[in-house]
Amino acid sequence: MRFKLVFKIFLAFFLTSLAVIALMAGVMRHLGMRNFQAFVNRAEMERLAEVDSRLKEAYRERGGWGFIQDDPGALPLILRPGRQGTGPHGPMGMHRGRGSSGPEGCPPFPNTQGPRFEGRITLFDEHRQPLAGMASSTQDHILREIAVDGKTVGWLGLRQRRDLSSPLEEGFLRQQTQAFLITGLLALTLSALVSFLLSRHLLRPIDALTRGADALAARRFDTRIRVDTRDELGQLAGDFNRMARTLELSEQLRRQWISDISHELRTPLAILQAEIEAVQDGVMDGASTLASVREEILRLGSIVNDLHELSLADSGSLTVSREPVDALATLREALGTFSPRFSRAGIAVEEDGGSGAGLTVMGDRGRLFQVYSNILENALRYTDTGGVLRARAYPEGAHARIRFEDSKPGVPDEALGKIFDRLYRVDGSRSRRHGGTGLGLAICKSLVEAMGGEIRAYHSLLGGLGIEIVLPLAGKV
Repeated sequence: MRFKLVFKIFLAFFLTSLAVIALMAGVMRHLGMRNFQAFVNRAEMERLAEVDSRLKEAYRERGGWGFIQDDPGALPLILRPGRQGTGPHGPMGMHRGRGSSGPEGCPPFPNTQGPRFEGRITLFDEHRQPLAGMASSTQDHILREIAVDGKTVGWLGLRQRRDLSSPLEEGFLRQQTQAFLITGLLALTLSALVSFLLSRHLLRPIDALTRGADALAARRFDTRIRVDTRDELGQLAGDFNRMARTLELSEQLRRQWISDISHELRTPLAILQAEIEAVQDGVMDGASTLASVREEILRLGSIVNDLHELSLADSGSLTVSREPVDALATLREALGTFSPRFSRAGIAVEEDGGSGAGLTVMGDRGRLFQVYSNILENALRYTDTGGVLRARAYPEGAHARIRFEDSKPGVPDEALGKIFDRLYRVDGSRSRRHGGTGLGLAICKSLVEAMGGEIRAYHSLLGGLGIEIVLPLAGKV
């Protein structure tokens, strides 16, 4: 049988509260019993106050305790109820009758001969040695000092009771037990209510997370969880919402990716199909269409190669070595390769290599050349005739900075953060009619990051797009 988490949490709180309440009730009953026993014993000792006075008077009249040592029955006679006298009937002239009061309205002494005190009273000397009574030591006794003229002459001991058997005492303990039980039941009921409400409160966000996870599993990526608290559960709900937004964006990008790829592949395929059909219908000469067919095939091959590069980067299988590479020499090689094409396009190329010394970075020479080529290809396609491309490489701290800046047209502010997204193109002058696949800069980003560097886009001072690459210098990492 599977129990829900709310029941498990409720049961844990409830059992913990039950154990605490039971422990407290047991401790309170034990302490109450012990304290009540101590109270009863002290109360009984207080009842012997008049006996203490009689013992002091007997001590003064007889000049010590010798009369008690000589006559074992003297102490019970002193403890017996009655009034003091001066006759010759016993110690201190104690009346041996059973009168409960004497003349002149004197109250009777406490009944110290009853079952409650029987065998429990012992008289000790000043050194706490027994003189009369049943005890041989002061252990388990409550002692009352007997002082005559400021001097301790003895101790009156009352053995403590370990059982409370009188109806009054049993009734008091019964009332206390009932009070403990009622208080415990009320506390347990309150604990059960608090445990239930607390478990529901704690599990409400978890239930919402469960429903949200089920919704995400059903590909409803617009699902969000309401965050009502600022504790860890609230933070977890916020993290869930961020994850849902990321998944929603990823799904949008995936759909856009499929749409763009389909469009990219459909365009050259449609052109190829139309030209082949034109040749078959005799509208166009086969030999004259070969150049156009070859161009579209090369375009398809470029798209496939770019997609392959990105798939390798996504899977972590992209081969990139980390070794010393002269970034400036590689830049000049790439500029030399593209120089004729820039000349034919009427775009001036300016290269600033600083002092002309090498700029050694940690990277992959082939991949770095590919990054330069993609950036130069992008500038070549989207820079107006008569414009300028400026390339610069220089060291800064532990890194090398390589910058490419072209002239108009530029890109809007919102495009700078998306320029390295796959298949992203800026509308207007930077559109598909220039022949780009929209994957070149995305590949640059993957390659630069694989070499441990960074790449960013910014507005060029020349009015166009600026791209900066930052790579770690060799020997500085």
